[in-house]
Amino acid sequence: MAITDWPLDDRPREKLLSKGAESLSDAELVAIFLRTGVRGRSAVDLAREALARFGSLSGLFAAGADAVTAVSGLGAAKYAQLQAVLEMARRAASIARSGPSAMPVPIIARPMPDMIVLTSAKSRLMSPGTRMRSEMP
Repeated sequence: MAITDWPLDDRPREKLLSKGAESLSDAELVAIFLRTGVRGRSAVDLAREALARFGSLSGLFAAGADAVTAVSGLGAAKYAQLQAVLEMARRAASIARSGPSAMPVPIIARPMPDMIVLTSAKSRLMSPGTRMRSEMP
């Protein structure tokens, strides 16, 4: 059955938009990435097959081009997209871990009598009046 025939609340894209990405299974996340299935198999079916074959998201990302393209519905273009999204995630993680930030991101709030102390990701004390990213226009 095509995903478009599923109830709205069960469709991966709609579920992500209404409940957030964290509410999706690995197969649903991969299905959104794949966008389409193949005749007789939904994107979720393809995602489940790929995850079963490689054991996990990590296994899927670590698999070589020949192994990924051996999965029906996953060709060279999808493999290239997988590698691109993996590299974007690596770069984003690298920036979050080590890159200097023009604006520190508060991640810890420690309650104290009559005040809250905000620290950045590197546990640096944030000066009074520092605006959090979510407050930026």
